[in-house]
Amino acid sequence: AGEEVGLGTGSGILYKPAGVAGTLSPDSTSHCFTVKVVPRIAREFPKTITIDFGDGCLGKDGKFRKGKIVSIFTGPMFIPGSKTSTTFIDYNVDSFKVEGTHTIENTSSSNNQSWTVRVMNGKVTNTQSGFWKKWDGVREHKQTEGNGTPLYLLDDVYQITGNATGSNSNGNSWTSLITKPLIRKIGCAWRTEGQVTISRNANTRKAILDYGDGSCDNKATITINGVVRNIIVR
Repeated sequence: AGEEVGLGTGSGILYKPAGVAGTLSPDSTSHCFTVKVVPRIAREFPKTITIDFGDGCLGKDGKFRKGKIVSIFTGPMFIPGSKTSTTFIDYNVDSFKVEGTHTIENTSSSNNQSWTVRVMNGKVTNTQSGFWKKWDGVREHKQTEGNGTPLYLLDDVYQITGNATGSNSNGNSWTSLITKPLIRKIGCAWRTEGQVTISRNANTRKAILDYGDGSCDNKATITINGVVRNIIVR
């Protein structure tokens, strides 16, 4: 199913370690979740893929998951126009419940790749404390470099634009807007350029997060009321 819809398997996260070294066993018992594909017919779409962790499943990353992740694919995701919509059914990661809808749409043209990613009614709740966070957002990812070398990924550069809003159970709210496109180079672990303007509780004062001048590092600045502070991105 992963090959047909154009996605990886995620086995490095979901599979249980087969031993103390964390290696994966080829035996089917090395995982504790099930994957259901409907319809199970090659090249027939839309296709619904359900990952079911049942009452609990320990992943290779040490996190305990339960519930279901359900994704509906309109077509293989490497084909322009294809879209996937993911929802969650009683899905929990450790003590956090995850809700909402996540969509990805391939908006690529003949000469460059682009993707639109949306989160609608996203919510994460700490099931022990009751504290929750909600958010909605949209981001456009457009490839600006490396289009001519599809088999070599390290020269790929993406430009990211978009906005988001959110709130939490403490009564706080926030909005963010990418006012200068974020630049993400595949060969770098951090965003290297771009600015995000953030406001809290409808406050007229804005915070500006600046990722820098293009250098590949985890340094950024945040400016509030003209005061600039250096921060480390984690």
